[in-house]
Order: sequence, then C-alpha cells, then structure tokens
Amino acid sequence: MKTRTYLFLMAAAILIPVALAFWFGVSMLLDWERESRIHRVQETARATALLVDREIAVKEALLRTIAHSESLAEQNYPRLYRLATRLNGDDRMSWTLLVDADTRPLFNTLKPYGSPLRGTPRPYAAQVLGSGKTRVSGYFVGPTSKRGVVAIDVPSPPGPHGRYVVSQVFDARYFERVFANGGLAPSWLVGIFDANGVTIARNYRGASSAGKPMHPDMRIAAQHAGSGVLRHVTHEGTEVYGVYTRSAASGWTVVVGVPVADIESAARTAALYAALALLVLMGIAVLIAVFFGNKLSNALQQAGSVANSLARGAIAKPRPTKVDEVDALLDGLHYTSEALSRESAARQALQHEREQLLLSEQRARRVTEAQSQAKDGFLAMLGHELRNPLAAISGAMSVLDMPNVKPEQAANARAISRRQMRHLTRIVDDLLDVQRILSGKIVLQRAPVNLGDVLRSCVEAKRLVDAGNHVWDVALAPAWVDGDRTRLEQIVDNLLHNAIKYTPAGGSIAVRCRLVEQAGAGQVVVEVCDSGVGLAPELLPVIFDVLVQGPTSIDRAQGGLGLGLALVKELTALHGGTISVHSEGVGQGCTFTLALPLRRQAPDEEAGAAASAPRASLDPA
Repeated sequence: MKTRTYLFLMAAAILIPVALAFWFGVSMLLDWERESRIHRVQETARATALLVDREIAVKEALLRTIAHSESLAEQNYPRLYRLATRLNGDDRMSWTLLVDADTRPLFNTLKPYGSPLRGTPRPYAAQVLGSGKTRVSGYFVGPTSKRGVVAIDVPSPPGPHGRYVVSQVFDARYFERVFANGGLAPSWLVGIFDANGVTIARNYRGASSAGKPMHPDMRIAAQHAGSGVLRHVTHEGTEVYGVYTRSAASGWTVVVGVPVADIESAARTAALYAALALLVLMGIAVLIAVFFGNKLSNALQQAGSVANSLARGAIAKPRPTKVDEVDALLDGLHYTSEALSRESAARQALQHEREQLLLSEQRARRVTEAQSQAKDGFLAMLGHELRNPLAAISGAMSVLDMPNVKPEQAANARAISRRQMRHLTRIVDDLLDVQRILSGKIVLQRAPVNLGDVLRSCVEAKRLVDAGNHVWDVALAPAWVDGDRTRLEQIVDNLLHNAIKYTPAGGSIAVRCRLVEQAGAGQVVVEVCDSGVGLAPELLPVIFDVLVQGPTSIDRAQGGLGLGLALVKELTALHGGTISVHSEGVGQGCTFTLALPLRRQAPDEEAGAAASAPRASLDPA
C-alpha cells in the first residue's frame, strides 16, 4: 500500500474511537445539563422557601413587640389595638388577633375595636401557652374572615394579669407575592403546602387549589425527605420535575414544578450543537489528512531519488522537503563527513581527559605521601616526647634505688617523677581527647557555669605553678554560660599553658573577661594575651589544626604534640563558641580570643553554687 493509504487508515483509526467517545460524552453532557438545570431549580426552590421564612420572621418580630409591650402588661387593650393596627399598616392581607389565657379573643384588627368576635374560645391558645414557643399553623378557614388562612402564634411572657397569645393571621393569597419576587419562569408551577400536605398558595389556579391536598406521590416523597426531586404528572396533566424543599421556620413545603420539556430541550440543543461541531471537525481532519498525505508522499519520492543518486556516487545537497524526518535523513547523508570530524575531536577530548585524570592521581599520591610523612613525623615526635619523661623517671628510680641515698636527693627524685608523670598524663589525655572529638564521642554535661569563676581558679593554679616567672594582669567580670565546667577548664588551662609555654621568663600575661552585645545576642569574650615569641603570618591560618606547633627551641624545651590548640578549637565549637588568634609577628606576642554565648539569666544562689562546683566529665573512650 502507498503512504497515503496508510495515512487514511491511521486517520480512521483515530477518528472512529473519537466519535464513539464523543457519543459517550454527549450522553454525559445530556445528564450533566439535566442535573445542572435541576440544580438551578433547587436553588430557586430554596430561595422561595427563604422568602417565606423571611415573611414569617418579620411578622414574628412584630408579634414579639406586641407581646412584650407595656400596653399588654397594663391591659390597655385599646392602645394595644392601635399599636397592632399601625404595625400592620395598610396591608389587608394579614391582621392581628389577641387571645387571653382563657382562650377568649380580645380583639381582631380585621374589625373595629370592641366588635363581637365569633368562634370563641380559641383552643390553640392553650397549646401555645403550654409549650411557650412560637407556632406556625397549617391551612384553615378563619371564623372571623371566612377565608382560607394561616397564622403565627406567639405567647407573651408571664405578667401580673396572666399570659396572652398574639397571633398574626394571613390570607392564603398573601404568599402569592412570593411567587412574583422569586424570579420564576412563566411555565413553572409553584406551590406552598402546610405540614399536613394541604395547599396554602399556588401560582396557577391558586384560588381553586387552596385547601386541597398535594399530589399523593409528592406528599409521600416530602414526608420521607426534607428536600429532593420527583418526576410526576400534575393534577393538570403536565409531566414535571417536582423540586421540593421544606421551610425551616414553618415546616411548610415549597414545591417548584418545571415541565420536563423545559429541562430536556436545553440538553438536546446542547447535544445537537456538539454533534454538528464533531461533524465539522471530522471533515476538517479528513481534509488535513489528504493534504499532509500528499506532502509526505512527495517528500518520500524525493528521498528515493537522492538515495539512487548516492548509489551512483553523485552526492548533492537536496532541497528541503519541510518534512522533518525526511530532511533529517537527507541531512544525515550530507553531513556524514562532519560526523567523522566530530568523532576525531571527541577522541582528542578523551585523551585530554585521561591526561587530567593522570595529573589528579599524581596530586592525590603526593597528598598521600605528605600525610604519610606527617604520620611518621608525629610518631617520631610522640616517641621523643615519651622518651624524655620516661628517661627522667628511670633516672629518678635509679637514684631511689641507690644505697644510703640522702633524703634531699630522694625528695628531688620523687618530685622529678611526679612532674614527668603529670607530663605523660597530659600527653595521653590530649591524645584521647583528640580521638574522642574526631570520632564524635565527646558528650558535654551542660549546666549553668560562671566563666569568671572558672578563669579565676585556672589563673590561680597556673600562677602557683608559674612561681613568679611572669607578670600577670587579670580582669574578670562575672559571666554565666551554659556548658561543661570540666571542658571549659580544659579550654582555659590549654590557653594559659600555651601562654606560659611560649612566653620567656619576665614576660607578661593578661587574662580578661567581658560581656559584649552583638546582633541582639549577648556573648562572653575571653582574651588571653602574652608577650611571648609570637607567630609567623603563615602559621595563623593553621595554628588550630592537629599536629601544628608554634616555634620551638632546638632542644625542644617547650615540647608537646601540637594537640592543645586543636582541642581548644573543637571544645569551643561544641559549646557553640568561636576561638581566634592574632599576632603582629614573630617576637610580638599573641592574643587568643574566646567567644561563648551568654546565658541571659543567672541562676539563684543555690543553683549557682551547684553549677560552679567542679565535676568530672565522663566521656566514652
């Protein structure tokens, strides 16, 4: 088969399911249009019921005004009659009736005051007074007006002369004005029925229908549900969709009957327009398929001609066919040589990438070698640091083992042993702390801590050890922080030890503690300044790294593993603080600045004493 035939078959395969889906959609459209129209009728029925409720609510409010008036409490019936007449105005379709507790009517505004009233007593009054609630009656024939009426009965509050029932009586035709205000179509049938299914008002043949029962099927449906839709045939023989809803204030039922033809005709019209639109679209689709089929057929014929030319070795650039696939085929043949060129460039790029990977591997190997050298240097330094105190301890033990050793020599040997043991303990503690921090096993025992007290105790201990070799300048302010006292002491002790270690005898060491407000948050700032050997500029960025030391003498008098400041940095970070260093250069001394978050409220005396007491910080090894 030709390409054009395939295109027609493809179009048919697409259009036939579309047509079937369209008819299914039209049926859904019919149902949707029907439901939409019925929904609008339901809204109209509810609006009509609300209008009825509004009329009843307005009259109930007027009746409550009369029931709570002073004239009724004083039994001033003439003035009460005039009040009721004014409230009714010129409306002759409703009037007011007053009944006492003995169910006797006292006046009716339908007649002049003092006129005799028929039909006494009014038995409904006892029911209203017994319930104490407003009552909306059903349809009945008034004894005075001799007309079909409904009434609203409101009980008065208890008074010195008993209770009364104030009633507003409506001519059944009163509610026909609701039909004029409801926006109802002329062909619609609207009726209002009381709780017993008796007709109160109707927009078509209302006079002859008043007092008659509603359609039996509609009455059964309304009794089972407060609102709904029922398709039935009216008394006049018209088939309608009867939409009914119940009034909340009165318990009456409002029924709006819309002829079935009005509902179905709009849906059928919409379906007809949709069918016409489908036919037009299908015709346009067929024409488009013919046009593009011819275009594609011509393009394929040209592609065949170019292929035959290529078989003969005649390579030429064909003219565009405006069919993307065919143009792509022709361009592919023409640009084969360019593809080969791009492939060569790609191979060169891969070669360059391999060279870059080789350079990266060489750099990584150099870094690894540097790390290995650093490890070897650290192990050598660790051996040196351990050998010195062990040699001193061994020499001291030899002195103690000598016979007839003098007491002074024995005491000196013991002092040397203790001092070197402390040095060994400090080295091992630093190693363990660094390992714990790097593995994330440090756990802070947080509590309120007066950092000023921590600084003071550490300074006093160091001054005793210093034995007057340095000039100390101490200015401490009380400053409360949340932290681990043992770890805070470790931070301060390392900073002070570093200052003593790198400051020659006779130099000065200053320790200051102050409070700083920064960006709405308080901070405690501790500065440890010394006049020691200082730091070279190249050491400042790495001074807090592990295994980094400041300048040492040739005989390693200062010694150490370079772990103290690394511990200070990590422990400060765990407390949410920062540590920095400043030095003007070699021989110009150093200033270490520690900043920790300030605790805004200091604990009371008992809590402060408990928080300031030293305690061990037990960390997992």
